[in-house]
Amino acid sequence: MRSVLLPALALLLAMIAAPALAQRQGDLAAGITDEEVAVTSDYQGARLTVFGVHWRGGRAKSDVVVVLRGPGEEEIVRRKRRVLGLWINADPVRFSDAPSFHALASTRPIGSFLSASTIANLGLDPGARARLETATPADTDPAAYRRALVRLKRAEGLYRESPYGLRLEEDGAFKAPFIIPANAPIGAYSVDVFLFRNGRLVQQKPGEIVISRIGIEKTIHTAAHKWPLLYGIATVLFALGAGYAAALAFRRR
Repeated sequence: MRSVLLPALALLLAMIAAPALAQRQGDLAAGITDEEVAVTSDYQGARLTVFGVHWRGGRAKSDVVVVLRGPGEEEIVRRKRRVLGLWINADPVRFSDAPSFHALASTRPIGSFLSASTIANLGLDPGARARLETATPADTDPAAYRRALVRLKRAEGLYRESPYGLRLEEDGAFKAPFIIPANAPIGAYSVDVFLFRNGRLVQQKPGEIVISRIGIEKTIHTAAHKWPLLYGIATVLFALGAGYAAALAFRRR
């Protein structure tokens, strides 16, 4: 109950103090309901909300964009090629620092008020953010590989975009709910809140959440990475012991 009431109270206070808070601290103030997510044995993903308030700035059209981004990782994208009548995966292209998870929520589609170059420069497009480590084949367009990377990640539920997923109130308060699926990686996630007016970036607020293992899951993960040989031996011994115990139980019957 406490974990539910605290975020709700924080959001309520942000809405009440909206105009004064925004003008006192700048054009934008933002926060996150949960800055730490614990991974336990029954972990099925996480839900969190980015909330805040902004000064409306007179008649200027305001837009807020929130991006939740997972740690960068290496990705390899291949294309289908027909060889001797068979379709095979060929022409691998390697990306580095590709976002392992990328979720975006905005007041409206970002392409309606931002140029393609601005979207790429601010990292709002996960495909543009990934860095090419190897050259693409001469007869291909690098953009096609970037689009393929985004398409594959979206199919896994790791790249998400909600063009109307951010609710903006008349008093300047806003909130954007996010769902982090269970297959998203463990690690530090960045949260960036952008405020635009008439398509121009006014302010950016960075933040971070950490997804980490606790309890027995953390112990097992640490052992597997720090002492892989001992972990392997222990796993084999455990399997043998479990099999022997099962054999004895059935023999008695």
